[in-house]
Amino acid sequence: MHVTAESTEGPVRVPSPDHRWTALFFITEPGIGEVLPELAGCTTGLCSVRDDAARFARADVRVLGVSAHAPGHLAEFAKSRDLGYPLVGDGELTLGRAMGVPEVKAGGRTLFSRAAVVLDPTGVVRAVLHPVPEAERHAVLVLETVAQLEADEVGRA
Repeated sequence: MHVTAESTEGPVRVPSPDHRWTALFFITEPGIGEVLPELAGCTTGLCSVRDDAARFARADVRVLGVSAHAPGHLAEFAKSRDLGYPLVGDGELTLGRAMGVPEVKAGGRTLFSRAAVVLDPTGVVRAVLHPVPEAERHAVLVLETVAQLEADEVGRA
């Protein structure tokens, strides 16, 4: 899979042609926990990724957040949290569905469940992480998965 997606920083290529891995962090909706507490954690999860930015850089991982909203809806949120990486708007759910990301119904809408997808440079989905019950560990789970994928490749070589 190779696509160009609209993000809060303009068009981005998925997977990244400049990185060893691309990690897509799927969230339901920033701030949804205030309305639907059972879906809380999106902001915490995205901020955990921001806080581990150096580890993602060392692992050569391009980070993208993905939500079922238009990028314009997400831009203010990304700026207010100083995320440092783009949020992709997947309002039609096409990107997430193509990668097998689970969905949830909330307030009459279909949104993504909290999940992560790791792609290799050819666009092959190498891991889908779901569920992610502890939002604060979202980044760590992906970093551990990337480390395991790297170890598996070294073991095959």
